[in-house]
Amino acid sequence: MGNSNGHGNRGAQIARGILVAGIVAWGDLAAAQGWQLHSNFTLTASLALKETFDSNVYLQDAEPDPAVTNAARPFQESWVTSVTPQVGFAFRPCSGFNMSANYAPEVVTFHDEPSESHVAHRAGLLFNGIVGVVNWQIQNSLTWIDGSEEGLTFGGPGGAPAIGGIPIRDRRAALIYRNSFGAFHKHGDWFFRPAVSSYIHDFKTEQRDPKVDPFYQNYVDRNDFNLGLDAGYQVFQDGYLFLAYRCGWQHENNLPPGTVYDYSNDYQRFLVGFEGKVTSWLKFNLFIGPDWRNFNHLTPPGFDPDPVLLFVDASMVITLTKNDTLIVTVKQFEQPAFGTPSAYADITYDVTWRHVFNSKLAATAGFRAYGGEWEPPVRRKDWIFTPSVALAYKYNPHWSADLAYSYDWVDSLVPNTAGREFTRNLLSLGIKYTF
Repeated sequence: MGNSNGHGNRGAQIARGILVAGIVAWGDLAAAQGWQLHSNFTLTASLALKETFDSNVYLQDAEPDPAVTNAARPFQESWVTSVTPQVGFAFRPCSGFNMSANYAPEVVTFHDEPSESHVAHRAGLLFNGIVGVVNWQIQNSLTWIDGSEEGLTFGGPGGAPAIGGIPIRDRRAALIYRNSFGAFHKHGDWFFRPAVSSYIHDFKTEQRDPKVDPFYQNYVDRNDFNLGLDAGYQVFQDGYLFLAYRCGWQHENNLPPGTVYDYSNDYQRFLVGFEGKVTSWLKFNLFIGPDWRNFNHLTPPGFDPDPVLLFVDASMVITLTKNDTLIVTVKQFEQPAFGTPSAYADITYDVTWRHVFNSKLAATAGFRAYGGEWEPPVRRKDWIFTPSVALAYKYNPHWSADLAYSYDWVDSLVPNTAGREFTRNLLSLGIKYTF
């Protein structure tokens, strides 16, 4: 596949050289100063190298229609090298105000498919503190992907791979910002917590008219803003039952020359939940309840503009033994799609078991079912199933390594859509040095 903006390996190699030199200089400076530059100011730095074998870069098993030119090829393999320097600092002048920040650019090189090489610049900024009875936090994360500005062309039956091909999407030029604010007010056994969050996904890729180029994968900007209040009561030593309310707004852009349908919407959620420890070995977090939607723009015939949907955000951590932990996650929420104007339920079921052999070696094994179920009249229901295993080894406070393997297989519940189904093996070995 070609890369119209000419990033390729050259840009990745230049960026990698600059970033590695910078992180080494930062680490030397921090080490020379004894890390703790001031009693309230701390520097951190690390450098990670990972080598991955990707058996299906374009998530395609089916042969494309011969009439589709420049279509993504099936079963394209590549070795992938990623270098991730990370720098960070923490400033803690008092209990009422703390600040920490980090920057970790990941330079990714696809040796056999250079059009997929990119640099993912990731930054985080956190403010928090405790003032009286209020425990507050503002968290920000920003990702800028310096990748190809051209989408792929998919010629298999059914079009783009399952759920739009998220791994491919996340190699393309984009800006992603997330922000959240919460303030936990404790009054006896009661608590109150105002909450605000935002999500902005701004794609920087070329868009084409679907009527002219129906096999090209467009990417559509989407945003989500919401605010609300939680009110709860302490029922265990470290556990709270609560009620929550959220009101929000989601926006989805159109495609050129202007799509007729618009899936932007307002929503309200009334949720019940629990957070904290039930016992010494069981930690549980849950938000669940109805999600009332008002798709307040023009939607197609056959689409319910005022549905009542299910919202779930739950996780459970079970300490089986002192060396074994089981983590279960369930999520379901509605959001606008990123591949074409539409709306779908984003669903995740995830189970992970972690075993600690000793202070140096730990293993994990997991299984994830990730689904996307589109609202009618769009016909797309995809499920991606992923078993995985990993080993993590910590040689000393500076050196660590990990070995991981995962396998994806897809089931499209819509007949005659083999282009959406794929299998994929990922095998990786990573080494990290913490200064």
